[in-house]
Amino acid sequence: MSPMKHIVPLALLLAAACGGDSRAAETEAADSAAPARPPVAQPPSPAAVGTTWATNPASGVTLTPGEVTVIETGPHALLWPQGAAELAPPYSVRASLRKRAGRLHEGYGLIFGASGLEGDEAGQRYSYFLVRGDGSYLIKRRDGAQTPVVRDWTRHPDIARDANGQGRHNDLEVRVEADSVTFLVNGGPVATVPASDLLVSGRAGLRVAHDVVVETQGFAAEPGTVAP
Repeated sequence: MSPMKHIVPLALLLAAACGGDSRAAETEAADSAAPARPPVAQPPSPAAVGTTWATNPASGVTLTPGEVTVIETGPHALLWPQGAAELAPPYSVRASLRKRAGRLHEGYGLIFGASGLEGDEAGQRYSYFLVRGDGSYLIKRRDGAQTPVVRDWTRHPDIARDANGQGRHNDLEVRVEADSVTFLVNGGPVATVPASDLLVSGRAGLRVAHDVVVETQGFAAEPGTVAP
């Protein structure tokens, strides 16, 4: 066979090269002419949306909502998420709180097992877990006019104390089981009490003493057992 049959004419090679460049240019032009795809909208995270709070009293309490909600009280106040479901054991409640301003011995923290929150104190029933600036915690319950103390103000090293006239962040959590309730601050347990000493079925929220400014974030009330 003659070697000349395997030689591709130079003209054909040049034509193919020019054709390839032409097709590439056409593709680039089409891509540049295509409209840009709009970005896909992402739903905001629950933390960005924040919690919509109901309060009692409805006046005398100022809320500045956001990922961090700022609560300024006149009288002491109860707060709970609007439309909050009632919970029965087992469940957990948690929130991060920090006092911006207020006296050292004014308490703030979580409520749970609550009912009658919209009415006056004679009809309110709930348990509460508070901390204050001297590094103490309190466990009580309200049953109408009665407010028996379950665990009086007790200091604990896991609770961050006020410093330089301001509070520091404390992460509070309550783990409610059928027979017992465990209270945690900054991840460490500070007390466990019998569930029979408390009100454990109902809504959950916050309680803030009078004349303080407190910021809160990360509130959650979730059914189910939390592993220790």
